[in-house]
Amino acid sequence: MPRNAAAQAKQRNQNGDPVPHDDDVDKIRDIIFGGQMREYASRFDHLEERLGKTIDSLKKGFETRLEKLERSVETRLQQVSDRISSERDERKTTLSSTRGELRDLEKAIKKQLTETDKRIAAEVEEIYGALEEEKVELSAVIEKSRSEISKTLETETARLERHKLASKDLAQLFVEVSRSLKQDGK
Repeated sequence: MPRNAAAQAKQRNQNGDPVPHDDDVDKIRDIIFGGQMREYASRFDHLEERLGKTIDSLKKGFETRLEKLERSVETRLQQVSDRISSERDERKTTLSSTRGELRDLEKAIKKQLTETDKRIAAEVEEIYGALEEEKVELSAVIEKSRSEISKTLETETARLERHKLASKDLAQLFVEVSRSLKQDGK
C-alpha cells in the first residue's frame, strides 16, 4: 500500500494539484514513519498496560496494607480499650473493696473505743471505790490515831501533873526543912 500511496501522490502532483490534502500527508507520514509509529504505539500501549497493571498492583498493595494497618489500629485500639475497661473494673473493684475494708475498720475502731471507754469508766469507778474505801480506812486510822494521841496526851499530862505536884511537895518540904534548920540554927 505504501507504494501505491506514493504512486497516487506522484500522480496527483502531476495532475497539477499543488496543495496536498490532509489525507495525502497522513499517507506520506504512514509510509515514512508508519512502522516506527506502530512500534512506538505498540510499545506505548504495552508500557501503558504495564504501568496500569503496576499502578493497580501498587494500589491493591497499598489498599491491602492500609486495610491491614486499619485492622491493626482497630485491634490495637480495641486492646487498649479492653485494657482500660479492665483497669477501670479493677480499680472499681479495688475501690469498692477498700471502701468496705475502711467501713469494717471504722466499725472495729468504734467498737474498740466503746469497749475502751467502758473499761476506763469501770476502772475509774473501781479506783473511786478503792479511794473511798481508803478514805474511810484512813479516816478510821486518823480517828484512832487522834484518839490514841489524845489518850497519850492526857496520860502524859496527868503524869506531868502528878510529877509537878510531887515537885511542889518536895519544894515545900525543903522550905519547911530549911525553916526548921534555920530555927534550929538560930
